[in-house]
Amino acid sequence: MPVQVTLLGTGTSTGIPVIGCSCRVCLSPDPRDKRLRCSCLVESEGLTILIDAGPDFRTQAIREHITGIDAVLITHHHFDHIAGLDDLRPFFFQNKSAIPCYAHPETAENLKERFSYIFQDKSYPGVANLDLYEIDGPFSIPGRYEQQSSLKVTPIPAFHGSMPVLGFRVGNFAYLTDTNAIPEPSLQLLNNLEVLIIDALRHKPHRSHFSISEAISISNRINPNHTYFTHMTHGLMHAEEDEQLPESFSFAYDGLKVKTG
Repeated sequence: MPVQVTLLGTGTSTGIPVIGCSCRVCLSPDPRDKRLRCSCLVESEGLTILIDAGPDFRTQAIREHITGIDAVLITHHHFDHIAGLDDLRPFFFQNKSAIPCYAHPETAENLKERFSYIFQDKSYPGVANLDLYEIDGPFSIPGRYEQQSSLKVTPIPAFHGSMPVLGFRVGNFAYLTDTNAIPEPSLQLLNNLEVLIIDALRHKPHRSHFSISEAISISNRINPNHTYFTHMTHGLMHAEEDEQLPESFSFAYDGLKVKTG
């Protein structure tokens, strides 16, 4: 099954450049060192799926000429992954049909509280029309039309510190951001991948993110054809760091497109 993936953003929660910072990465002219907050677009079987909608989503959607979204997958409820949900509103100006939004049960409860006007009372005029579904196992996103195939998604349970989060697998592609622990049963769901995109915050260990060496180690266990790192800080200069990675590893960058299948 062919899958095209576009990295909308590859930066940590502050974005890069960091406000007020004059480090050489934040001042770098290399566009690969400009990192918006993490988000990912997956296109397959005629469907366009958004993974996370952070505070930079409007900018990302305009840059990538996104004209429609068929479903939204939420990895977890931290601000840098959900703050852009309200920016989905323009997709409903012409098409009033609800977009399904899928999340872990704990994340879903948080979304209901923080976005009550979207997910509960729908009281705000022109509110983004999102239907919230709690994930309890593999699920299928229905096609736009009766004759169109549905798209199977396999959630990958993981942990971001002590917080349960979800990665997602579509075909031979998997995306796991904001994690520092992938349980053994979840690793079994990642067999035979062509492309893995995974959290690799920085070189120094962190309590809730994989470091670069940890991300290399876990990826070697998963053994995809190629691994791309995302959710990086301003401590990493793309050109210098990328050339030091082992074969079949790369740092992702905003706007990167990869295909599987």
